[in-house]
Amino acid sequence: MKNLLFISTLLLLFSCKEKTENAVVAAENSNVISSVGSQKGSRYIKGSSLIDAIYFEMIKDDKVLKALDEEINLIRNNSDELISQKQKLLDKPREYFGEVNQKITAVKDSVLKKEMQNFIKESSDNFTRKEKELKIVIKDIEVNNVRINDYYNFFKIKKTLPEIEKYQNQNPLKLEELNNLLTDQNQLLEKLKNMK
Repeated sequence: MKNLLFISTLLLLFSCKEKTENAVVAAENSNVISSVGSQKGSRYIKGSSLIDAIYFEMIKDDKVLKALDEEINLIRNNSDELISQKQKLLDKPREYFGEVNQKITAVKDSVLKKEMQNFIKESSDNFTRKEKELKIVIKDIEVNNVRINDYYNFFKIKKTLPEIEKYQNQNPLKLEELNNLLTDQNQLLEKLKNMK
């Protein structure tokens, strides 16, 4: 019974000491990364990456970086919207020329069929040329969007890396404490094994 009381007291002491040290460390180490995970409704809680969460925490009071983020989002939204608008403009001509070709294909008189093909050729070729030009421009816009995203991600990494390094320096892995605990555990185990 005495030994059980001793073991319980020992475990309670370790537990209280660890909680007190953790509270002191947390108070000393308030920084961007510490505040990222603790905020309700933060982007990190909503599922974005930790890099984004740290970055957006950093820029919330930085007008220049906030403006950059808004500009990037505006370009993305504008490109999506414009591409969608231009593609919709092609829907009706694409449908029209598809129907015209079906009707021409159904014509039995070969002379009339040839005359109909010649009649729509210039207009159809103009449409095909415009469609190809649009596809090229859209592809260039999409490539640029990817490049902008890549460069922005690299920029965010460059901005957030010092914060994670600061966090690591403020929260060093003190293996001595763990090794001391391991030693105490091993001593306790030996004591328990030898108890009669």
